[in-house]
Amino acid sequence: MDTLREDAHCGICGQPMSGHDAHQRHDDGRPARKGKRVTYVVVELRGATAHFQAWEDPTRTFRTGAADLAGQLGIDLSGLLDCRYTCWVEPTEYGVVRSEFALA
Repeated sequence: MDTLREDAHCGICGQPMSGHDAHQRHDDGRPARKGKRVTYVVVELRGATAHFQAWEDPTRTFRTGAADLAGQLGIDLSGLLDCRYTCWVEPTEYGVVRSEFALA
């Protein structure tokens, strides 16, 4: 299913996805993998949920399962608060996919 919804926007920069390839090419024009590596910090644990923000742009807070995030980082749940990590963030038609988690 390669068709885009008319209102679909990039999960990284917010630009409309139609005709948007800002994250798809290297400076020399070669095709590149969509997305970028982003550094996050866990700012709050609330129940089974971890709240995290981008290290360079703390204006938005995201949520994910705390146990899942700890498992992806290979750490104990008790070490998650204030933990800084990086992951690959790739825009999709329906949001953002985060992968390749590593401690920063």
